[in-house]
Amino acid sequence: MLIIGAGPTGICTLLCTMLKNPKRIIVCEKDKNRIDFVKSHYPDVLVCEPENCKEFVLENSDHGGADVVLEVAGAEDTFRLAWECARPNSIVTVVALYEKAQTLHLPDMYGKNLIFKTGGVDGCDCDEILSLIAEGKIDTTPLITHRFALKDIEKSYDIFENKLDGVIKIAIVNE
Repeated sequence: MLIIGAGPTGICTLLCTMLKNPKRIIVCEKDKNRIDFVKSHYPDVLVCEPENCKEFVLENSDHGGADVVLEVAGAEDTFRLAWECARPNSIVTVVALYEKAQTLHLPDMYGKNLIFKTGGVDGCDCDEILSLIAEGKIDTTPLITHRFALKDIEKSYDIFENKLDGVIKIAIVNE
């Protein structure tokens, strides 16, 4: 299993993936703070950077690529990276939202026989996810790396938007 992107959505994807107990989970991320976050909170998860992701996945897979790829980053080259890292006959799920249209490079994909699934957050599973959190099966508390009062919301947006101070997710709290 490969997850591309370790922002808040990527970490939540990781938490849900861990419930399925896959043999191996690889997270691909370029931001050093996010890499460190994954390594410190989820030591059994393998981590790589986009520059060596394809090689890393091949070295750490049993079937010539990832069985499942979850693309959560939505960066310039992550869509292509997702299907390039997928083994033949696997599933590539695109959770990310892209600023530009993505292209299927069919000649390069020939013989991969991939299944693509797309879409954003679907609210139909919220009850189940909240139950898993309430039961302690998913712990989202490490994602809240910063807390701000409502009066400091502009500062919180600046920190989050510019990925400052190791931010993953910010909570606005009542003072």
